[in-house]
Amino acid sequence: MKFLLSKVWDIFSFYLHGSVKYARKKGVKVGENCRIYIKNWGSEPFLISIGDHVTVTSGVKFITHDGSTCLIKDEHGKRYQRFLPIEVGSNVFIGVNTIIMPGVTIGSDVVIGAGSVVTKDIPNNSVAIGVPAKVVSSFTDYQEKIKATCVSDTDLQGIQDYSERVHSAIELQRQKTSH
Repeated sequence: MKFLLSKVWDIFSFYLHGSVKYARKKGVKVGENCRIYIKNWGSEPFLISIGDHVTVTSGVKFITHDGSTCLIKDEHGKRYQRFLPIEVGSNVFIGVNTIIMPGVTIGSDVVIGAGSVVTKDIPNNSVAIGVPAKVVSSFTDYQEKIKATCVSDTDLQGIQDYSERVHSAIELQRQKTSH
């Protein structure tokens, strides 16, 4: 019963205080102006550090330990342990259902594509995708591509209805890329 009440309180706290405050309450070091869409931080949230202007989308998992070490025992029959921190720089977008493995450092100005498994460090100014995640572009090149093919919020200013905004964006994108 106590466990169930604890889980209910966690969910209530997440929605009452917001995802960033909730992450900090759990022990995650979170910078300024972050958008976080997860509430599960694993068993060692205090090993996770996130910079400024970071978006963590839904389904992202931060893995800070290696559970498979339970298969290896010392001379006393006791298992080995492996824990490693995860560091995320500033100005980072982590796509839906990404898994970040123990000991990984993600630099600043980085996009991690949806569904990626990040097993190694990702340097600054990178776009990384895949399983395992590999750098496929610089952030600078990605930025130029977005500016050339997408619509900014400025272009949609004054359109309040969400559906209308989306349809307007699609039409403006079509016009931008048909030239």
